Amino acid sequence: MKKTGICPKCGGTDIVKVPGTASGSGRFCCNEVPLGILDAAPVDRFVCCTCGYSEEWLRKSNLDDIRERWAKKPK
Repeated sequence: MKKTGICPKCGGTDIVKVPGTASGSGRFCCNEVPLGILDAAPVDRFVCCTCGYSEEWLRKSNLDDIRERWAKKPK
């Protein structure tokens, strides 16, 4: 949906982006992946307004930080 603008479930094209936040405050906060005590990566949602299907996407700029924080380390 993010790239095509087409819902993979119903074929609808009424797609909206709901930007993720990592502010930690406010009523609509915290669609995020924690990276540390005070740091997080926002997760954007793409929603089909025809059927309600949604996808969540992390921003490319945060992928290295997510890998560093969450990848399993050899013991």
